[in-house]
Amino acid sequence: MPSASFRLSIWMSASVAAFFLLTLSAPSGYSLGATLLLLGGLAATWRYRCAAPAEADVQDRTLIALLLAVFAVNALAVFWHGDSSKYLDQGSRYLMAIPILWGLRYVRLRPDCLWGGLAAGCLGAAGLTWWQMSVLRLPRAEGFVTSAIPFGDIALAMGFWSLMGTVWMARQRRFGWAAFMLLGALGGSYTFIASATRGGLIAIPLLLGLAATALLRRETLKPVLAGVAVLAVGVVVMLAALPGGKIAEDRYSDAITAWHEYTQQGEVANNTVGPRLEAWKAALISIPERPLLGWGHPEYDAHLEELIQAGRVDPFISTLANTHNQFLEVWLHQGSLGLAALLALLIASFWYFAQRLRHADTAVRILACCGASLPAAFAAFSLTQVILGRNNGVIFFLASLTIWWAMMRQEEAASPTQTE
Repeated sequence: MPSASFRLSIWMSASVAAFFLLTLSAPSGYSLGATLLLLGGLAATWRYRCAAPAEADVQDRTLIALLLAVFAVNALAVFWHGDSSKYLDQGSRYLMAIPILWGLRYVRLRPDCLWGGLAAGCLGAAGLTWWQMSVLRLPRAEGFVTSAIPFGDIALAMGFWSLMGTVWMARQRRFGWAAFMLLGALGGSYTFIASATRGGLIAIPLLLGLAATALLRRETLKPVLAGVAVLAVGVVVMLAALPGGKIAEDRYSDAITAWHEYTQQGEVANNTVGPRLEAWKAALISIPERPLLGWGHPEYDAHLEELIQAGRVDPFISTLANTHNQFLEVWLHQGSLGLAALLALLIASFWYFAQRLRHADTAVRILACCGASLPAAFAAFSLTQVILGRNNGVIFFLASLTIWWAMMRQEEAASPTQTE
């Protein structure tokens, strides 16, 4: 009979594959995959409750403490303001991520499950994108995640990771797998382009910079350049010929026009950029008045109406659901404590991964690059949307964080080499 550790390894590896496969390809797929990870994490934590995970150290415990801190400040703010319990929803996901992270550190994950799930998930998203654009004739691909913006941003991240997986497989001379991973990268790129998501463009230079730091070495130069060349040609073809390419180009150019309309003419209602900038303005006016724990949601709605009546902000922003900026949203409703907790989690996780970008082992560097790209990309996404205020965004971020962290530490422990 297989041992408990073997069964947990199979469960968690399959759960990782299911998470990436279903995130964009099925309705609420991200929730299903994350639930499988949570069940496995709880089982592993209970099974090995008397022993710390192998190689666990202060960095593991710091990440867990920061996850707990984000949840605790969110709960404190909701209690302090007397807000509805629904505002605990996204914050509770940080608490649920703790047993996943801890449980993943007990088991050995199978890399092929991770990479295969990623590439298959990107291709599934691309198929759904083609269906929505070519058959349903939607103006933008939006998948099953309620909005084109998180659909495109998550596809961008997964496509980038699939490109890193291409290098992983090529260095092992598994060229069939490398081709599959490259197809996944093309699928993620196509989905991102067809979503016409503009905010994700900010993340692309960050992703390229991390990839260059980790991979531009003699032993990885050829597969990296070959993969980038194929991807670049594919992106050009998508923009020129595939459904969604023209829409994406138009939206990117319209953003510049909208910026000028707002800054030069004060136009708010007739474009998508002006309302965001006006919402940021209202938040920055309001935050200094409640700096520690911010404003409760009903309180802020009433305060916003006062600002509108006083002529300090445009009335159109009362129609917006939020500030369209993750950092301002947290600062506004959870105060400086909430913003500090969120920034600490993003910065610490990025730094812990980035420390391994110059590791002598290529496998560790690839995983570190994937891990570091997650907080970097989500920080960029957060500038123009409240992506961690959505179930799809926060669950994807937290589950991916735990997966990349566990995989990187596993490879690091197995590697005889150290950081250069």
